[in-house]
Amino acid sequence: MFGALRRCPASLMRNLSSATLSSRALRATVSQSSPAVRRTATWVPNVAIAAFHQSATWRQVAAAEVEVDQQLGSDGPITQFKELATHGLVHPNVINTITRQMRLETMTEVQTRTINEALSGSDVIAQAKTGTGKTLGFLVPVVQKIINEDPRLGERARGYKKARPDDIRAIVISPTRELAEQIAVEARKITSGTSVVVQVAVGGTQKRMMLAKTQREGCHLLIATPGRLLDILSDEYSGVKAPRLNSLVMDEADRLLDDGFSKEIEEIKNYLPDPAEVDRQTLMFSATVPREVVDLVRRTLKPGFHYARCVDEDEQPTHERVPQRVVQLAGFENTMPALYELTKREIQARQAGSPFKAIIYFNSTAEVTLAASVFFKLSGGFRRNTPLSNTRCYEIHSKLSQGQRTKASDSFRFADSAILFSSDVTARGMDFPNVTHVIQVGLPRDRDSYIHRLGRTARAGKEGEGWLFLSPAEEHEVRRRLRQLPLLQDSSLETATVDMAAEGEMPENVAKLLEEVVNAHKKVYPEHLDNAFRGLFGAYQWYGDKRGLLEMANRLAQFGWGMDTPPPPPSSLLSRMGGVGRGRSSGGFGVRPGGRGRVVGRSGGGDRMGGRFGDRRGDSRDSFGGRDRSGAFGGRGGDFNDRRGGGGFERGPGRPTNFY
Repeated sequence: MFGALRRCPASLMRNLSSATLSSRALRATVSQSSPAVRRTATWVPNVAIAAFHQSATWRQVAAAEVEVDQQLGSDGPITQFKELATHGLVHPNVINTITRQMRLETMTEVQTRTINEALSGSDVIAQAKTGTGKTLGFLVPVVQKIINEDPRLGERARGYKKARPDDIRAIVISPTRELAEQIAVEARKITSGTSVVVQVAVGGTQKRMMLAKTQREGCHLLIATPGRLLDILSDEYSGVKAPRLNSLVMDEADRLLDDGFSKEIEEIKNYLPDPAEVDRQTLMFSATVPREVVDLVRRTLKPGFHYARCVDEDEQPTHERVPQRVVQLAGFENTMPALYELTKREIQARQAGSPFKAIIYFNSTAEVTLAASVFFKLSGGFRRNTPLSNTRCYEIHSKLSQGQRTKASDSFRFADSAILFSSDVTARGMDFPNVTHVIQVGLPRDRDSYIHRLGRTARAGKEGEGWLFLSPAEEHEVRRRLRQLPLLQDSSLETATVDMAAEGEMPENVAKLLEEVVNAHKKVYPEHLDNAFRGLFGAYQWYGDKRGLLEMANRLAQFGWGMDTPPPPPSSLLSRMGGVGRGRSSGGFGVRPGGRGRVVGRSGGGDRMGGRFGDRRGDSRDSFGGRDRSGAFGGRGGDFNDRRGGGGFERGPGRPTNFY
């Protein structure tokens, strides 16, 4: 079934020139070799490898493996889950759960190439995309290894499952809370017919509650984020230990290193048993294999590891094959109208066909919260027969509790038509099926972030498209950050280039869109506006013209949000600019460069909009729509008596042209 000697592909061999790939013994579950023999074979000294390959012993091992292949009656690796139980490789209770409850029969490529190898006890590094089934690829061998150590755990316990908090046999490290929770859901599914106890330790939750639950129920399999895992293991009073750890999994290894978790991972190893004393299998999964991951492989995996490349070299990456359009905005104030116009258009175009399911990314959590609140108002709350009434809106970002984030991600995952307003917490590792659109508002911090966000669409053979909304501040920076990407400029959104400060005539549909958006902003919580205003300066720290940035932000507050007085900017911005005060004629924050009288900010009493978008009647913010704990929106906001009027700007849709 398995070749006598497997080596890493040449591409990885060049990167891992210093890592010797030794031979390994037969699978313990098939050859019945003892753990001591397996450990000895795995740690063969480098100087003895060449001689061993030519020895009679090696020929005997190879012949024995061929004989095992013949006994199994297979010409290749097992590809059906039920065959794992038939051949005695995985406990029947685990396989029954997978085949009967989860209704999975055939393994995916990454599952085939990792489960077969990992069941032999070999270390594995797998290069695979998110959404290819890699979670089961490491959970099945990890759970089986726990059962091998204690066969009683293979049977379902009577009553509640019980374990000790210092009896952790396997640890899965994930870079994000969402991914850890997602893995935990799958782990609890496949262990439902066994006595294996699964616990989760992630940031954003109360450590005390997690420890109390673990001390009460115990733990065999712990799924954790690096920071919280280090916190628990280093706490001598936690009682959570892993002296008999036999499996360590690092999921999204490249993301772990990108996010700066390498130091935590090295510290975590200090609290784990020495692999020389307690044999440990390490499984590593990564979408890419950059130099940092190669270094981690050298430090972590044992010689003789298996490299499974499950990425088709001939397949075009998502960022090369998915249509990507760039919308150049006239100002910050045009962002929400353009988003609203795009979503309405796409929902109406797909009513008779496939649903509209979009992720909209922002560069600050405050912008996520504000956009989600505004769209809830635009959808009419619980009212029906509005353009967005059948499209649920969710938000997810780091400032929500873990329970809110989990419920929002689960709700969006199973929704047919929905919009998820998100920060970068969902940009990698999360598997959301059938996402038709990825819309990025503002320039991402780098090219990789753009690509990973875009990768949430066009998955599993489905189609998708990407949109990028850019402000005037980003017009030149985009060429540096997003080089060599097939971006096409799109001018089909009429509200994107409207000068909202100018008076005059404009098409009725455009005026109505602008009016609806401004009125929606008047109905949200005031602190949402204040936080988004300040968050804008954090997202544009790289922008050199601070006075120009303040002017654009003030225009957003006045013309996009309908505010009479813009919120105060961060004090750090004012101190860097110098000579800042309030303009008497504007009532808002302005800048007096060089102590002279020019004021940047609002001018006049706030009616330059010509009454197009309505006015604020008294204390118009006394009625707000609430949010439930899932991040979805509930509650009903009050109605406002706003006038509709004319206005003036006219333009038509343009044809996409090459952005570069």
